[in-house]
Amino acid sequence: MAMDDLELVARGVVEGALHGLHRSPYLGFSAEFDAHREYQPGDDLRHVNWNLWARTDRLYVKQFKSDTNLNLYLLMDCSASMGCAHGPAPKGRYGARAAAALAYLSLLARDAPGVFLIGGGVRDHVPPKVRPGQLREVVALLDQAQTQGQSQLATELDEVLQLCRRRGIVVLISDLFDDVDGIFRGLNNLRFYGHEVILLQILDPWEEHLPEQGQFEFRDLETDERVRTETAAVRAAVHRDLAAWRRDLERRCLEAGMDWLSATTREPLTEVLIGYLLRRSGMM
Repeated sequence: MAMDDLELVARGVVEGALHGLHRSPYLGFSAEFDAHREYQPGDDLRHVNWNLWARTDRLYVKQFKSDTNLNLYLLMDCSASMGCAHGPAPKGRYGARAAAALAYLSLLARDAPGVFLIGGGVRDHVPPKVRPGQLREVVALLDQAQTQGQSQLATELDEVLQLCRRRGIVVLISDLFDDVDGIFRGLNNLRFYGHEVILLQILDPWEEHLPEQGQFEFRDLETDERVRTETAAVRAAVHRDLAAWRRDLERRCLEAGMDWLSATTREPLTEVLIGYLLRRSGMM
């Protein structure tokens, strides 16, 4: 996919999401909550805090700071496991589209997106800025990313922390196939220094649901370890273990005050983005 195509996909995903929401980009992703005020006739009901209404029996609407100029740090996992491709796109390409869409959404909200390619260390990065051509620089780096090497997320998150000097929003885009304790140590360090953290886990359809039957040789893309098996014999156990692992990841995020998203490469990015923006704004 050429650079211009990736940028076009990003714009299409975001504009499709915003059209589906019928709302301003400033109230969706990185705009910062400011205060509540009492509802007045004519206010948009989509901005009503319904949870507050349930507690107080009075209507309040949310107000946001529309010019917060937050930094958005997009961490794109480019380790070899992100090259897995049994769906419409490899996990790495799907992640690059997601990162480009979030960068575009951030710029619409007048915030400053930057991107870090990680996988065996921080390979390269574009610092967060608000300027003409920033989206093109972010997209250019994402477009040249190659999925290779072993993930070292705990170490990479520590490296990123040294580069993220200003408080902002950190989005880790990864399959999270690494030491979970190490990952959360790194993420909690980011939280300690004032960053908001969002995890977007991307899985391949086969990782979520193995074929019902058939003999396959599975290869670890990072270590080259190989296992040959009949999927019918292991499918139930694999699905059970995967579900438990994902529940644990989600629980850890909730306990640490981090946002959690999970998707497979078969899911349209527009729908994933709409779902998240609705949750973030308290509308779901």
